[in-house]
Amino acid sequence: MEGKEWFSTWFDSPYYHILYAKRDESEAAKFIASLQQKLNLASGSRVLDAACGKGRHAITLSQLGFSVDAFDLSPTNIEAAQVFETPDLLFFVHDIREALPLQNEYDAIFNFFTSFGYFDNRMDNQKAFNTFAGGLKKGGILVLDFFNPTYVLSNLVSSETVDRQGIAFQIKRWSDAGYLYKSIDFTDKGTAYSFVEKVELVSKNDFLAYAAQAGLQLVDFKGSYSLTSFDEINSPRMIFIWSKN
Repeated sequence: MEGKEWFSTWFDSPYYHILYAKRDESEAAKFIASLQQKLNLASGSRVLDAACGKGRHAITLSQLGFSVDAFDLSPTNIEAAQVFETPDLLFFVHDIREALPLQNEYDAIFNFFTSFGYFDNRMDNQKAFNTFAGGLKKGGILVLDFFNPTYVLSNLVSSETVDRQGIAFQIKRWSDAGYLYKSIDFTDKGTAYSFVEKVELVSKNDFLAYAAQAGLQLVDFKGSYSLTSFDEINSPRMIFIWSKN
């Protein structure tokens, strides 16, 4: 496609962070803590937060005692995150489709909160899984958290207005040709803005195929941040746990 990909501009916009400022931080922290109880990674394990945004989850991982690297495509996000760097918490700019600087180094890689499925070319999905697999040690763990397409489509709110910091965000949602779209229109200080999010409705079987091609073996599969069993109709999330063969 010509020009920048949608996510490289929208995620780098200050309005993205205004709109999503009220995401549930406590739920995210509980989810990561529950994952650690399940995975039982040793203190000091080397982990990677892939597509880390401004680093809120990487910081939580660091607080749990891990040595954390974290990357995001957005230079603005990484600049904000680097304020929190420590000797055991490093942030850098990187594209999830490109090989990692460190190969076979990580005990675990995390891809949290639907940080996947943004590409027009579905071959890029496989490139991302190859990136994950290349970064893991043998026996290392990949955790990927994505929405459950069946649940999302059956509970889709087609339009709403969300007020944040005096800005009225007009939001519309629809699906087409295997993708979920969200248009975001608003005016701030007399200037009109319009963004469109586009996320592929990646199926469970597609994820399993990408992982298998990359040499990853499924070890567990859950359906919510409480790590309940997956149910195709009622589970809001698909949380995959793979290991590297």
